[in-house]
Amino acid sequence: RQGEGMDSYPAEPVPAPSGARSPLFELARRLRRPADGHIVLALCVASFLGTLSFVAPAPFFPEMAPDLETTVPLLGQVVTAVLLLSSALGLVVGPLADQYGHRRLMVIGMGAVAVAMLGIGLAPSYPVLLGIAPVGGLGGAAVLALPLAIAGTRLTGASSRRAIGWTVASMACAAVVGVPFLTTIGGAVGWRAVFIGIGLAALGAGWLVAAALPVDQERTPAPLRARTLLAAYRPLVHHRPTLRLYGATALRTACWIGLLTYFGAFLAEELGLGTRQVGVAYMLGGVGYCLGSLAAGGRLGGLPLRPLASASNAAMGLLVGLIVALPLGPVATVALLPLAAFVGAIGSVGLTTLLAQETPAGAAATMGLNGAVFSLGAAGGAATGGLLLQLGGYGALGIGLPALALASALMVWRPIRPALTVRDSPSRP
Repeated sequence: RQGEGMDSYPAEPVPAPSGARSPLFELARRLRRPADGHIVLALCVASFLGTLSFVAPAPFFPEMAPDLETTVPLLGQVVTAVLLLSSALGLVVGPLADQYGHRRLMVIGMGAVAVAMLGIGLAPSYPVLLGIAPVGGLGGAAVLALPLAIAGTRLTGASSRRAIGWTVASMACAAVVGVPFLTTIGGAVGWRAVFIGIGLAALGAGWLVAAALPVDQERTPAPLRARTLLAAYRPLVHHRPTLRLYGATALRTACWIGLLTYFGAFLAEELGLGTRQVGVAYMLGGVGYCLGSLAAGGRLGGLPLRPLASASNAAMGLLVGLIVALPLGPVATVALLPLAAFVGAIGSVGLTTLLAQETPAGAAATMGLNGAVFSLGAAGGAATGGLLLQLGGYGALGIGLPALALASALMVWRPIRPALTVRDSPSRP
């Protein structure tokens, strides 16, 4: 309902009215192509560039450090600051997007990504680079959470699931395809030109988002107060089924990130692989994750989502256990990583789709909190993995991490009681 602030929400997602069609809608209609195709394209491009803005700097640290008269560890702290700011600002950007419009905040987010990337490319010193971190955090907060919210609300049914799958795959492809491409051209043009190029691409993506997404409905926003922002999350913390999905997300993330954090050391120390071979293993894992995300958005995602997500998380946990706990040898171990990534991605897309379908709150607030939960799960997975290694070595890691994934599967499996379904919920943004 319009004009009543963020404390009251309509019971169902409100589709874009005919008067709010995007400039590309009419073009798609004239070309007789699916009307939602341009929306999915914009979401994928924005997600790809948003993720690339986080992962692109690290390979260039050795070149950046002498030019900026700093050290590689200090450059790493800039990325850490951006990630922390992104997680925190995501909790604010979500309710703001539900209140002021997803399209508007997405355009602002892409603009922030462009400014951050251009700033990195033009930064004359480390203090200037550090000062850009808040801008990068704002861009990441908007661009990584809002595409999933838009995919879950502007599209419905199979189209929504497909959009979520493609969006998640675009994020994974940023590391698998984007980073190798950037490092290749960076050797020829230099690191500054690389980041200026990303910034210009982000400006173009901002135009695409503005042209492709439906125009936000006119509304009377509530005054921007802390109490108003907190009210956006009240339906989530009082809705047990949604809390279970968040818990499942945190546990599966802890399992997967816990594996990725120490997998390289495992390959080197236990199996004797070199740095280049470890890099190939991670690349194969990224490819598996991309393919799993696309499969979840396709026909495979047409299966009942709750059993599918539960079974995928359980399968991922079992494969993680096989990878670390059993003496399979280098070839089998490396071959199992993309398989674990494939089924893990299916579980991730399934959980995200369930959140979009069943949330009692605003879609952007829901995905913003989901991003924060993911970050907490990732940090918990890295810390838990380190503790397990300290206590019992890789054998303990091969037991503890799968236990997290199996707990996640159990949390997803339990169905929602009819009395708590979103259609019976009294409030929904």
